[in-house]
Amino acid sequence: MTLIRTWLLSVTVSAMVIAVAEALMPEGSVKRVGKLTGGLILILGLLQPLTHLSYDDLYDLVEGLPAAQLQQEKLAEESSQAWKTGIEQELASYIVDKAAQLGATCGAAVTCSLGEDGVPVPERAQITGHLTAQQKEALSDCLTQELGIPRAAQGFVEEGGP
Repeated sequence: MTLIRTWLLSVTVSAMVIAVAEALMPEGSVKRVGKLTGGLILILGLLQPLTHLSYDDLYDLVEGLPAAQLQQEKLAEESSQAWKTGIEQELASYIVDKAAQLGATCGAAVTCSLGEDGVPVPERAQITGHLTAQQKEALSDCLTQELGIPRAAQGFVEEGGP
């Protein structure tokens, strides 16, 4: 905003000085040359900020626009959602691997929510497959201790036979 304020002030002062100078000039060719010179000076004053504009200044100007803010928020949300989905898939793979270590074959789906700091935190797990009572208990302990998923948020669905 400082950049725009400074620019407007310099253009306004330039226009006022040129108007006063033109009013003091005698009629004839001197006045025509004065008007041409004043117009060129005013154009230079209008374009002058472009010569000193840095990438950061331009970024600040564009970032302040509502459309840019909305797009930035949308990109941040898409990035956060992609990250959350990736974490959910990795945790599901981890659960399947843990079940395999226990001698069970299963599938898993994990649901995460974004924590206070924007980091995905697992909150629910759905395990499908045929697991014995001991395998369910061991896997449930693992989900609670290692991933922090409470037992109430763990679902086991029987699928297939022995």
